[in-house]
Amino acid sequence: MSFGRIKRKTVREWNTPGLAYLGALSGIALATAHHVHHMGVGDLPEHSISLHIFGELFGATIAGALALAIFAGIRNRLASRRVRGATLRGRSQAST
Repeated sequence: MSFGRIKRKTVREWNTPGLAYLGALSGIALATAHHVHHMGVGDLPEHSISLHIFGELFGATIAGALALAIFAGIRNRLASRRVRGATLRGRSQAST
């Protein structure tokens, strides 16, 4: 244990497939809450209820998975650039 010194933390990549899974689950939860709200208010469509419910459920699942996967991918790309830039700067300063 070192006192008075701050250790540089390593930047780890986020688990993109895991976050896509969590995004899908959050999309399912959001769509389910939306459908419960429809039932509570009594605002269900009269034609093709199953198409309405499953269409929104499918759309929310895909949208949630894509949103968090894209977010994780962008964050991982930016973090890897930052780490590479710091490594290159450290090497150039060490060589001078």
